[in-house]
Amino acid sequence: MQRLLLTVAAREQGWQLYEGDQGRQFFEDREEALHTAALIAATLHQRHGIRSGVVMDMAGCEAVLVSRHG
Repeated sequence: MQRLLLTVAAREQGWQLYEGDQGRQFFEDREEALHTAALIAATLHQRHGIRSGVVMDMAGCEAVLVSRHG
């Protein structure tokens, strides 16, 4: 079964939250970006049964799975 991934990636002036390949929101603070991504992922699973996860893009290195739901 597939999982919807929300990705947090570093950008010049902060952090970009992506849903798939679509830029969703921009944050100045990394913790705020991760918290928002985790909240969206948890809500998608709790309310709609959508398997989801949060990934941290490590700037050209491997991506790290931060959390998963479902």
